[in-house]
Amino acid sequence: MTVVVNKDGGGSGGSAVLGFILGAVVLVVAVVGFFMWDNYKSGGAPKAIVIEQPK
Repeated sequence: MTVVVNKDGGGSGGSAVLGFILGAVVLVVAVVGFFMWDNYKSGGAPKAIVIEQPK
């Protein structure tokens, strides 16, 4: 009995490159998110300036 396997695409080169690119994007997003979170937790966000008018 003969088993015929038809693969669509033509290799795993494209998916490997795509996986590498997506992995790099996820890594960059994680690093940027960490620094944003760290800045927020350290109180680095600008405070509102309130100017009171004399009555």
